[in-house]
Amino acid sequence: MNGSPRSGAILSVDLDALAANYRTLSTMAGPGRCAAVVKADAYGLGAGPVSRRLTEEGCDTFFVATLGEGLALRAMLTDDVGIFVLNGIPPGAETEAVRADLVPVLSTMGAIERWRNEAHRQGAPLDAAIQVDSGMARLGLSREDVLTIAGNPDLLSGIRAVLFMSHLACADEPSSPANMAQLKAFRGLRSLFPQIPASLANSSGMFLGRKYGFDLARPGAALYGINPVPGSENPMRRWFR
Repeated sequence: MNGSPRSGAILSVDLDALAANYRTLSTMAGPGRCAAVVKADAYGLGAGPVSRRLTEEGCDTFFVATLGEGLALRAMLTDDVGIFVLNGIPPGAETEAVRADLVPVLSTMGAIERWRNEAHRQGAPLDAAIQVDSGMARLGLSREDVLTIAGNPDLLSGIRAVLFMSHLACADEPSSPANMAQLKAFRGLRSLFPQIPASLANSSGMFLGRKYGFDLARPGAALYGINPVPGSENPMRRWFR
């Protein structure tokens, strides 16, 4: 895949290398599934060509950062591919997201309330991912929020939770005690919703061991050849030549 000569430079992307990286990561994710993070236009490599090639490798779940990225990607892929929006849906744009069959990652009680209200307007349940803070202290429902939801299931009325997820803060530091602390915290929160598929591992998290894998891995950087284990030999293929 090449860039336009009018840009003054040509970027050559080896989609075969990307596909090989996905196959490697997909094998590591087993028996769980492997998604692909294609935010920021697939890290600047072109979300369309990258995602279409990954679907050929069997990838059926993608993560983008924003609603705009999700709308653009939906126009490039078939309807049977799942697209999760990591930053959620901006207030007032919920109906637009429903029309594009995008799945929001809900990380605040306010976002849950807005998506619940949208489901009631639509008269049908709407898929969503529930993101919890397991120790990163940046995004996600607090432990208190999760306990509140567990004690009042009506808060998720109309919401079909298809993923229970969190994000590792120090996965690229395998010896950090924060990794095991987050795993323990995540397991505790997830035990309140055992029926929902779970996702914790990002690129580096996949190299911490199978116990971090759960049902769905979410590699991003490693797909594109960025070393997921700093300080060790890079196990991934580079996308450029």
